[in-house]
Amino acid sequence: MFFITKLFSIILILSSIISSSWLLLQVYYLKSIKNGLEIEKKEEDKEPFFSIIVAIKNEDQKIVKELISNLIALDYDKYEVIIVSDDPKEYVSNIISSTGVSWNNIKIVRRERPIGRKAGALNYATKLANGEYFIFLDSEARVNKDFLRKICKYLDKEPLALHVEIRNHENFIEKIYSETTNFAMKSLFLSRFQKGLYIFPNGSAIVISRDTLSKIGFWKEGIVTEDLELGIRAALKGKQFTYVHDILVSLLSPRALFDLYYQIERWAYGSGELFIYGLKLFSKGFKGVEGYIYVIQWGIYSVFIFVLAIVASLQMLLHLSMSTYIISILIFSISLLIYSSSFKISEDEAYLVSIATIWAAIIGFTKGLFKLNFSWKVTPKIRSNTSKPLVLRVLQYIFFIIALTNLIYNNIFSSLILLLLSISIFIIDT
Repeated sequence: MFFITKLFSIILILSSIISSSWLLLQVYYLKSIKNGLEIEKKEEDKEPFFSIIVAIKNEDQKIVKELISNLIALDYDKYEVIIVSDDPKEYVSNIISSTGVSWNNIKIVRRERPIGRKAGALNYATKLANGEYFIFLDSEARVNKDFLRKICKYLDKEPLALHVEIRNHENFIEKIYSETTNFAMKSLFLSRFQKGLYIFPNGSAIVISRDTLSKIGFWKEGIVTEDLELGIRAALKGKQFTYVHDILVSLLSPRALFDLYYQIERWAYGSGELFIYGLKLFSKGFKGVEGYIYVIQWGIYSVFIFVLAIVASLQMLLHLSMSTYIISILIFSISLLIYSSSFKISEDEAYLVSIATIWAAIIGFTKGLFKLNFSWKVTPKIRSNTSKPLVLRVLQYIFFIIALTNLIYNNIFSSLILLLLSISIFIIDT
């Protein structure tokens, strides 16, 4: 039993170090951004034909109509817009009739057999597309009129991952989400690109030629985070994405806490889903190892809280010392404090977003790792009535019951930890 206790003590402290290392690595990336390293731009010597592709399902019709208005106003002649819907016929018919679009180069089509998740819809659209270059956007994406003209200057460096920003800042969730998005664009995209590391594109803002996408192998159908998987295959086949920081695509933030939760759970699921496949990146040496860390980041970020919950729940059998708990918590807390200081967030409710993010990461990554059934939820961007997930409600009471049991056996410190974990879930309610 002594050996088991020692083993779990090491695992707990090691998990704290692993999670802390990822937080501190992001801070390092942010602090090490170099100024004056602009990507060389070419003058527009050609105007290729672009196909702008958007896949939609259960999207608010107002969002889709605004997307169409935004895209048909671009200051460029040679392009088309293809919107692929997996919605009922009535929805698609209403979109077509209510927009009143007469422009010949916009196509709104419906898949009769909506298979392969979003990746299936994107592949379907590429078969209809006429463009030499594909641009993949989300339905809430908005771009400036000179969007395509700017892209022309970087086409010799495609495939491209573009800079995304959040345009709505009304409530505390939107403000925090906007700030964390800005942080990610600088630390995980701009800084990593400057260091020559692999860039894994955001599916909301990708530019790629037909030829390159064909060589990579198009989109992997059935994958939850199809953009991350595409980025892995691109790296394995020597097709590095160029990050372009000066071409903006504006997006919308989730409006409610559990909308944010489900979105992060989806990202974390994809991270866990690609845990094994991503190991292929090791064949690319140091860059590949670093790329793999990026791929499984949601698991790394949340592994300490996950292990802490398990170890505290098993304290009646493990009998870990209080000092082991304190050391591991102290390591993680210091790194979290340093990480948090990198954000310009003044919202008092920021802790709610942090708690929801950690639990979404834990649950999503675990589901993805074991390939559990995943129900895709479109993140509402206008209105929301999303409630707390059942799994959180169950965990909340499980932790509380185990905390009481630990207390009966006089395991006060582990009981306190479990009680705090239970309370953390309780307070993130609508």
